[in-house]
Amino acid sequence: MNLPSINYLLSSAKESLLRFPLTLLSAFCGVCLAIYMVEFEDDITNYFPYINSMITLALGIPLFFCVTIISSKKGIGSSASIGSHVIAVLVLLAIFMSLPDSEHTHNTSIPYIRYGIFNIIVHLLVSFSPYFWGQQLNGFWNFNKTLFIRILTSILYSGFLYVGLVLALTALKLLFDMEIQDKLYFELFIVIVGIFNTWFFLAGIPDDLEELDDQRDYPKGLKVFAQYVLLPLLVLYLLILYAYGTKIILFWDWPKGIVSYLISCVSVLGILTVLLFYPYGELKENAWIKKSSKVFYSLLYPLIILLFFAIAMRIADYGLTINRYVIVLLGIWLTLVATYFTIGRTNIKFIPMSLAITLGLMSFGPWGMFTMSEKSQVNRLNTILKDHDLIKNGKIENEVIWETDSLPDWFYAQQEDTNEGVLSDSLHNEVYSIVNYLDDYHGLASIRPIFQQQLDSLIVLSLDSNKYRNEAEIYMRSMGFTYTYKYINSSDAYFGFSTEPNRVIPLDQFDYLTRIYLYDYQGESAKHIFEIEGSSYQLLFNKGDTLGLSFVGKGDTTDLFLGKKINELIASNGKEYASNLDPSDMILEGVSNDFELRFIITDLQLQEVNDTLKATSLNGDLLLKLRSVQH
Repeated sequence: MNLPSINYLLSSAKESLLRFPLTLLSAFCGVCLAIYMVEFEDDITNYFPYINSMITLALGIPLFFCVTIISSKKGIGSSASIGSHVIAVLVLLAIFMSLPDSEHTHNTSIPYIRYGIFNIIVHLLVSFSPYFWGQQLNGFWNFNKTLFIRILTSILYSGFLYVGLVLALTALKLLFDMEIQDKLYFELFIVIVGIFNTWFFLAGIPDDLEELDDQRDYPKGLKVFAQYVLLPLLVLYLLILYAYGTKIILFWDWPKGIVSYLISCVSVLGILTVLLFYPYGELKENAWIKKSSKVFYSLLYPLIILLFFAIAMRIADYGLTINRYVIVLLGIWLTLVATYFTIGRTNIKFIPMSLAITLGLMSFGPWGMFTMSEKSQVNRLNTILKDHDLIKNGKIENEVIWETDSLPDWFYAQQEDTNEGVLSDSLHNEVYSIVNYLDDYHGLASIRPIFQQQLDSLIVLSLDSNKYRNEAEIYMRSMGFTYTYKYINSSDAYFGFSTEPNRVIPLDQFDYLTRIYLYDYQGESAKHIFEIEGSSYQLLFNKGDTLGLSFVGKGDTTDLFLGKKINELIASNGKEYASNLDPSDMILEGVSNDFELRFIITDLQLQEVNDTLKATSLNGDLLLKLRSVQH
């Protein structure tokens, strides 16, 4: 076998550069930007412009590649080719401008989710756009086979090159004591993935795409992979899902939410298997492939029904979210694909084309995933609040009004938790989840009108001073609720109590003080040992009694009755996290042979497992006063 010469490699690299200049330029600029961020990470105060520029340039790689491939396939003139590349640049600029440019309270995940959708659409366009016009199904399959194999080959070569260079750098470091910074390894990874991997991939793209339609030499390895790896896995997953569907019918056991994601993954795996099998099924000796493909699409219908049933239950219980919208739309798309091929149609280009159109339609408009999911969650929140008379005349009842004089240092109100206890724990958790979801994905502008005060201006003032950053917490606390998730009927619940910070209390002429930090995970060593005038003393945590705290002196042990104090705290505050408690309510006292003891709890964490209460951590101050009568 003749190995390619250096001249051949240089010639291929040059041809790729001349054929895909903007693709490689985009990759090169992205790599330079990434390396700059690594080198000067400590000096960069606002990462958003850098990250936005980098991901926009990353999107430019497949977009410019797609435009070049279409221009080459259609044989359009240089002026039209330049014009199409200019349009691609304008598209990238529009996407860049849609991304947030700074860390701000109104930032949400939506611009980056929309970016991800556009990225998928562009990659789908790469797969079918050169063969959009006309049939040429064999050329379409061979083109995507070339892309698939080229991607795998590029990853293999890039991986081996990176490992080899890392080992070489490590050898220089160990053998010659050369100082090599750790960040160099990451920068090397960026260069190989961004430039070498991209360039190597482009070098293997055939010049004449028309010839691919006449190519009938299909790789046997691909068929072996599809027939003996993907197909058995597909059959196994189908059997599992059908068995689960049978269980639902026999025992009337409601489907779990995760089944929707499993069905989606299995369906995508099946469609990929069918696509890989496509050209082999056109051969007479492989007639079973065509029949198997039709059987697969027929078998999808019960699973699609199960998918809709499962996701409909989740939407009925918790409303529509972006993820659930995607599952519903994926179910609709799977129904279209299954119906298309079941009725005898054979154009495999329908799969990526229909998926690209579906993704494009769901990314904008009043019917889009962002608008519909936001409306669903806002309506759900309003329904919960109205059903419990917490919204009257369009405004929150008993709204917590913040003192503007305390800003921007902290949010302070004369009275908080004004509506605490009105909702059950489960509904409280629903409100908590809705507010956090809106804050993460859509922002909270849609629920701003139900508040009397201008929360947005207060939060912006606090953010501008870098004092506060959780907008969801302020909105929920303004509703009169605590910003916590409440554990319900759980066999494993966590809660705790802590004192008010910065509170000064009298020591009553105690002689000694030692600060205590005890944790249950320390096991037998969960104790605090200290010395006073040459004598050793101990404070034992969870010894004997699961809620015990004992002081061990010289020949005596004194119980500080931690369990009794915990019961008092639970009676006063319930089994939930309670902070800012009065230190006078957090005191344990006892008398040993040598000392009067006072333990002031600053933080106590508890866990309830199967109705058994256990203290997991205890922090506080132990005060000791010498007794006048010594034993």
